[in-house]
Amino acid sequence: MDVLTDDHEREEAVRKWWHEYWKPLTLGVVIALGGLLGWRQFQAYQLEQHQQEAYAVFQVQLQLQQQGVNAVPQAEAYMKEHQDVFGAVLALDTAAVQLLARDYDGALKSVAFAKAHGGELIAPSAALTEARLYAQTGKPAEAERILNGLKDGAYAPDAAEVRGDIALASGDRAAAKASYQQAIDLLIARKVPVSPVLQMKYDNVIAVGDTPAYQQVQAAVQAQTVQQIEQ
Repeated sequence: MDVLTDDHEREEAVRKWWHEYWKPLTLGVVIALGGLLGWRQFQAYQLEQHQQEAYAVFQVQLQLQQQGVNAVPQAEAYMKEHQDVFGAVLALDTAAVQLLARDYDGALKSVAFAKAHGGELIAPSAALTEARLYAQTGKPAEAERILNGLKDGAYAPDAAEVRGDIALASGDRAAAKASYQQAIDLLIARKVPVSPVLQMKYDNVIAVGDTPAYQQVQAAVQAQTVQQIEQ
């Protein structure tokens, strides 16, 4: 194309170009904007769906908490319809209730469901629940095998607590105390609250003269408070 030196010629060329191409350009912009708005609407829809599912799971969790094993059928019905991460989360809650009720076969099925449908997000919690299940059913070797396969360091305190349960179930109170102490130390180091259940487990195996768990927690809180003040 020749170089246009005259302003009038340039203006006419722009008008011709716009007259020829304004339709496909406008259509392209509309499609792009429509795609952007559609994607945002889809994201909003997904968020709303997730909120609804989370609320539905919470409702069944509440039933499990209040009714125990009597609410297991409702949980299993939800799991049947939601073979996804939401169903997997509920499956772990169901397994915990079944463990307390000594329904070990049911708990094993619930854990298997969580492992099958929860993906990597649920896998560590499922492994811990499965290890607890084997510990309570007199299969310490299986429980230990599962714990050894748990590589995520975030779950180290939980794994230590389960190892304490395994040791206690086998009658080794010294090993149980060491594992419970390790779990407490890890939680304190991470500034994570130590559950009352873990404190009770530790205090159940200590000897005369040992520092109870609640005193260890209090001392740690005081030390952290002093450190924050000094900073």
